[in-house]
Amino acid sequence: MYYHFYKKVRGFAMALVKSQDIAEEVTADLFVNLWKSRARLIEVENINLYVYVATRNLAVKHLEKNNRSSEFSLEELDADKLISGYQDPEETLLNGEMIRHLHDAIQSLPPRCRVIYKMVREDGLKYKEIATILNISVKTIDAQMAIATRRISQSIRFVFPERTVK
Repeated sequence: MYYHFYKKVRGFAMALVKSQDIAEEVTADLFVNLWKSRARLIEVENINLYVYVATRNLAVKHLEKNNRSSEFSLEELDADKLISGYQDPEETLLNGEMIRHLHDAIQSLPPRCRVIYKMVREDGLKYKEIATILNISVKTIDAQMAIATRRISQSIRFVFPERTVK
């Protein structure tokens, strides 16, 4: 369980608390709590949702304890993981540039919009799960994803007008 969730939990905690030290504390506390309540985890229907909600709750507690304001961030995208298959060098260079620009476009999104976009696109969570985790409505998730998609598409079309963004 630790190996499966560690990177996701730490990344989500970091997005919420914007501090490596606090994100590490939140992550460690989460796994300690999961270990202590391991007998009850069998009853959990959606372990992903459970872990995200528990992480969010611990992050809020740590922020309150440390009296800090929360900010959001995204981890760096790994361009090598996004480029697959053989391409000629020019195509590889163009794709690398597009991926870097995509990363910049995502980074320029408003904080909540970035977190929601990451949870949908990178973590594969459903809108309803994200709404529960972030304690917001599904319509808000839908609206934020529309904003993110529109802004990212516009940004990429501006720099790469000859290429199509899906």
